[in-house]
Amino acid sequence: MGAMVHDRIAVNRSKSSSAAPCALFVAATTGLAGAVYWFGVGTAAGRDVDAYLLRRGAQGIVEVIGDALVFLVPPAAALGALALFGMAWRAGRRGDAIRAVAIVAAAPVVARVAKMALEDGDPLGTEASRQLGAGFFPSGHAAIVMALCLAALLVAPWPRRRLLLAAGVYASALGFAIAAGRSHHLSDVYGAFLLAAAVAALGLVGRTPPRGEDPNAGAGLAVAHIVIVIAAIIAGILLLESWRIAGEPHDLAGLTATATAASASAFLILAGYERLLRRTAPDGGRICARLLRR
Repeated sequence: MGAMVHDRIAVNRSKSSSAAPCALFVAATTGLAGAVYWFGVGTAAGRDVDAYLLRRGAQGIVEVIGDALVFLVPPAAALGALALFGMAWRAGRRGDAIRAVAIVAAAPVVARVAKMALEDGDPLGTEASRQLGAGFFPSGHAAIVMALCLAALLVAPWPRRRLLLAAGVYASALGFAIAAGRSHHLSDVYGAFLLAAAVAALGLVGRTPPRGEDPNAGAGLAVAHIVIVIAAIIAGILLLESWRIAGEPHDLAGLTATATAASASAFLILAGYERLLRRTAPDGGRICARLLRR
């Protein structure tokens, strides 16, 4: 009996201790989002980088595919959120089911509010100087994409290696499509990814690991996986680009830079969130194992 009480006290401590790492993660991601906004909107160098990548964005079949993928983001996210909710609910993880849906629903709302506030307030006084004009930072579609990937990591059982890789590929592809298809500047995608991560971190406050989950068996992101994914994206761009060489300007530099940057940011954010999932419940696996034996 005493051991069971001790385990429950430990679970409560684990629950309360989740606030500190989540707060640090939120502070870091929102701070980085602010830095991206300052650079991409407030500096001439940042606006030039965004404009360069935008001018050399996708054309022909690449742009058509990118536009189609962006168009499908909201319905795909809605279906994905429902699927995650159902999976977690059937597994008896009702808290995680609600958190996953809340993350996917809240991220685009936060992005929309931030976009309207920045457009109206124009704190740096340079919104209208951007290539696409004012009212594009951050991207709502990119926020939805990253929120869905982070919610999937939350709901997934341990280990998360394969899902982490799949989520990184999905976020990389959609982030590239949004930026290369001229729907948003690349900095808009960065900012949205980071704000979605902040929302997802807030969703972990007060969470305890489900029974059987072992945070000490973390899924760590292998560097080789990142290299392989980036190489695959670049190879795909080269293939698609070869289809439209005739009669169109051949420019791989902008597409390659956009793809690499979008992929790197997506994987770093997902890896950071996966690590946060482990840190918010450092003793969860051992606690749950003892509870199951009672």
